[in-house]
Amino acid sequence: MQLKPPTRPKLYSGLMPQEEFDSYCDLIPGLPEDLAKICLALVPRTHFPVMGAVSKRWMSFLESKELIAVRKEVGKLEEWVYVLTPDAGAKGSHWEILECSGQKQSPLPRMPGLTKAGFGVVVIGGKLFIIAGYSADHGKDCVSDEVYQYDSCLNRYAWVLIIILWKILFISK
Repeated sequence: MQLKPPTRPKLYSGLMPQEEFDSYCDLIPGLPEDLAKICLALVPRTHFPVMGAVSKRWMSFLESKELIAVRKEVGKLEEWVYVLTPDAGAKGSHWEILECSGQKQSPLPRMPGLTKAGFGVVVIGGKLFIIAGYSADHGKDCVSDEVYQYDSCLNRYAWVLIIILWKILFISK
């Protein structure tokens, strides 16, 4: 007698676009939505980049302000300090995160684009914004209007339009 693995019913019938189907799925199947959000919020922050790859719903929750609110509610909100430190023996620098306990986290990924200097920095809603400055490349200085946003939950940078940054600044006040 040969055993066959059990077959699972198909959840996606093809009648609904995959994006819409994803938005109707439970965050964690079998759990109420609020409990699922608490479970995700309790996971250490270092696992967030991997968790974002589980589904679009998880990615959306990890990018939301609601995650910060839930983490605060359950006592898991960490305060971090972003520190720009010079590279050892090199001309460049890199960002590092320090926890309030003084523990040093791993360095942030390299910022996209050319090496910048004279830029502004602001943290809004748990995201680090690096604003303008000038690019120093091959001895030439060029004024930059680029704005980058670092998302610590997903451990990645994104380029931001300046108009969107102004909206974020004024909405957050």
